[in-house]
Amino acid sequence: MIIIPREKSAVSDLNSYYLKIDKLIEHYQGALGTGGVYFKSPISEGVVFFDEDNLLNGYYKDKKVELKGGAALRKINETASKNNYLVTVYYILPERVYYWANLSNAEPLYRDLSSEFTDLEGLIKKMENEKVTGYIDVKFNQDAGGGLLFIYNGEVIGGASSQGVDALDRSVEYRDDLITRSREFGGNFNVKKIQLSTITSLSKPSAPDKETKLVLKPSKPKKTKALPQKDSQRVLRMLQDLLVLLEKVVRSNKRIKVDFETLLNKQFVDKVDQYDFLDPFAAEFRYSNGKVTFSGRASQKELVASITECVKDMALSLGMTAVFRKYLATWKKNYTDEIIDFNIEM
Repeated sequence: MIIIPREKSAVSDLNSYYLKIDKLIEHYQGALGTGGVYFKSPISEGVVFFDEDNLLNGYYKDKKVELKGGAALRKINETASKNNYLVTVYYILPERVYYWANLSNAEPLYRDLSSEFTDLEGLIKKMENEKVTGYIDVKFNQDAGGGLLFIYNGEVIGGASSQGVDALDRSVEYRDDLITRSREFGGNFNVKKIQLSTITSLSKPSAPDKETKLVLKPSKPKKTKALPQKDSQRVLRMLQDLLVLLEKVVRSNKRIKVDFETLLNKQFVDKVDQYDFLDPFAAEFRYSNGKVTFSGRASQKELVASITECVKDMALSLGMTAVFRKYLATWKKNYTDEIIDFNIEM
């Protein structure tokens, strides 16, 4: 993906046929300090990011191939005199250049989050709260397009269309439009994270086979990702609010004559073999008069899984799944963090 902030061009529309690429980059390393060199021809395009001392990364694409890193840099250098690129050099803020340089190296954080279960606005707030650096790739249903939202240390710093338009849009309106359309059309969200603790710088084009490590700060040992321990009261409140919604839907159906709590306890009994803490006679988990209490020792993961399974099964058995889902928009927005972390599909 070739996305580059383009507010400040130092020079534009130079023809690569007349340029020595390595000398051009060296010049602007000294003149600008940090930036990117963008190459555009009718059949291909590329970019090289740099700071004062290093070439940080490269990216190249044409109709047949996409390359990054040293391979991209070599390809750009090899084709510069043939493809007659128009070359533009952009200044990029020092604190942001490493972000843009490593966009193509981002790693998956969350895959295929469905708008049916995850609210985009809530997902953005989760990224803000967790100070994530990376981006959200939004794809709408019904061939309605999509877009990208770029996030640096929890802050949305811009967006771009997924329709091949690579200009950066920093407006709040762009973000809000993505949120609105995600609710209108539905879709999937993929979140990728950029690790900036250690990055790889590239060699100059004249020495294509060498790469050096550029360390911004000491790297931390990788830890196995574990399910985060959430505030227990918030988890119970989430389950309570979910049951309150289901009770509201059930009570609104005049054909259902059985008391809601009786129906729920019957559902609990059906799950006792799998989740013994749901046994109504043991009363470790109770829902009564719109309130939830839990005195058992089950993990948060088990508790959430058990109640959400009961809710889905109960809605299905009553033929109310579609109606129930219409009530869930606010609940999903309020508990986006938990929905993602516990992988809740409701």
